[in-house]
Amino acid sequence: MERDLKREDWLRQARRALLGGGVEAVRVEKLARSLSVTKGSFYWHFKGRKELLELLLHEWENEVPEILEQLGPGSAEGKFQALVRLLERRARLSEEGKVPSDAAIFAWASVDPAVARRVNRAEEGRLRLLKRILGRGGRIELFYLVWLGFVARGQRVPATRRRFPEIARMMRRLLSTSGRGSTDL
Repeated sequence: MERDLKREDWLRQARRALLGGGVEAVRVEKLARSLSVTKGSFYWHFKGRKELLELLLHEWENEVPEILEQLGPGSAEGKFQALVRLLERRARLSEEGKVPSDAAIFAWASVDPAVARRVNRAEEGRLRLLKRILGRGGRIELFYLVWLGFVARGQRVPATRRRFPEIARMMRRLLSTSGRGSTDL
């Protein structure tokens, strides 16, 4: 008897496949096998692989408003601290396929010029929005570059992704306006 899968089950598995094996791992047959179902279940929810891939990219492109909404009211410093804690939690959730993974999307962008253009556009928008909401643009850019370094290393050496809570604590301390190492970048 085949399990009754929902669209989100397929998306979660596709996110995990994208993170673990890149865009080539997001294949209907592979996903069905990993979910222990037939391919027919997939086509109940999606027109095809192309639609699934588009959805994976689209959800990543549009996740920033949801993330910023979770920061809540408060000072720019409070929002910055909340952002780092939120990214720490989202890094864990992306490993489980529950939210889009920056690492997976950036790896995909490195092999697909069309995806790279969309990712670059989305990143520009993310940085503009972060600067507007959190202020102090230099600090945000430094934070973003550290985040990208963490993401890139985590793709090459997956075991390092477990260190993100420790790295997040260091980032909060180093980039805090009240921290000893703080400078107005």
